[in-house]
Amino acid sequence: MRTVAKVGLLCALALSSAMGCSSGKVTESDNAGGADGAGGTSSAVGPLELTIGPDSRTFVELATPSEVTAKGNGESSIAWDIAFQGRDVFINGGISGPGNSKAFGPLSAPTYLSDTAPEVPLMLQDRAGGALLDWYDYVGTTHQLYSRYHVYGLRDGERLYKLQILGYYGELQGAPVSALYRVRYAEVLEDGLGEVHDVSGIDAIAGGSKDDDSVPSSCLTLDTEEISSLTPAEAAESDAWELCFRREAVAVNGGLSGPRGMEAVDLQAELTADETEAELKTRTAASQKSLFDDADFAALSDPGLVYRPDGVVTAFAQRWLEPGSDPLALSDSVWLVIGADGASQYLMRLSDLSGDPAVGPATLRFEAKSVREP
Repeated sequence: MRTVAKVGLLCALALSSAMGCSSGKVTESDNAGGADGAGGTSSAVGPLELTIGPDSRTFVELATPSEVTAKGNGESSIAWDIAFQGRDVFINGGISGPGNSKAFGPLSAPTYLSDTAPEVPLMLQDRAGGALLDWYDYVGTTHQLYSRYHVYGLRDGERLYKLQILGYYGELQGAPVSALYRVRYAEVLEDGLGEVHDVSGIDAIAGGSKDDDSVPSSCLTLDTEEISSLTPAEAAESDAWELCFRREAVAVNGGLSGPRGMEAVDLQAELTADETEAELKTRTAASQKSLFDDADFAALSDPGLVYRPDGVVTAFAQRWLEPGSDPLALSDSVWLVIGADGASQYLMRLSDLSGDPAVGPATLRFEAKSVREP
């Protein structure tokens, strides 16, 4: 086992977003992003009804709130705070837009009754990510992450690897520390298995609760266990790494994350919807080793697997939808969103969905309100 000697403190994690409601549709020149939420009184309008679908984004500003128009994917507009396309919800920040929007969630349903923004451990902008998005289960009451111990297939050109995330917490001077990863991985060959690597202490602090792109991530080279410190911009230009760790996010060097062309797949993805908090708390690196051992060349090269490079990861991800629901249904959750102005704060809840926006036009109804700072 190798321990990477880097130190840092990170307060838990989270993902999310939010939206607004209104009764009209305005253009980019009508509004430049929410301006009423920061420090003001709580206000709610709604519900707002939208038509969303797979072919283009539907943009919303949360101050009024209203549907707005923006060119293309909204990459040059700060008139919007959130946008819908298919089953994705984007915020105007990070790689999705020029604004300063951030989000957190899901939060419990009663949160919406408050006139004050809840205290949360982290606010996130849209960023690059992919198959490893759901490696953990987030417990909101304690702000803790529990690994699912799924095995991930990594494809790097002609080479295949298997990866299992064993932990997110370490210890420093006798105190528990978050965002110190432990992973095990191995190259999987047609005639056997390469060396099994067990690496701990991978520092993914990246500025703690502050989303600062100037703070580097820890990026791992699989063959050598070497750790490089790269900012997201540097990582996106480098093919010298395979995995990057940044707070709760794990990226592979492909797609939007980097130029290497790597792809990944979750071998147990179909189990995610039914895994319970109680079940995940009982899993350990030892109890789940057999799952890792059983992932052989035949399993990783199964033609039914869909390997993908990293794309856009949003705070909402698919968490605004009820896992495994058929027909598609909304989750009973609330989201905290900071507007594109970087200051206004909103709570949002989704109330009704008719249709599947991934396959055609669907009708979405939701409510949102501005809230005061804690």
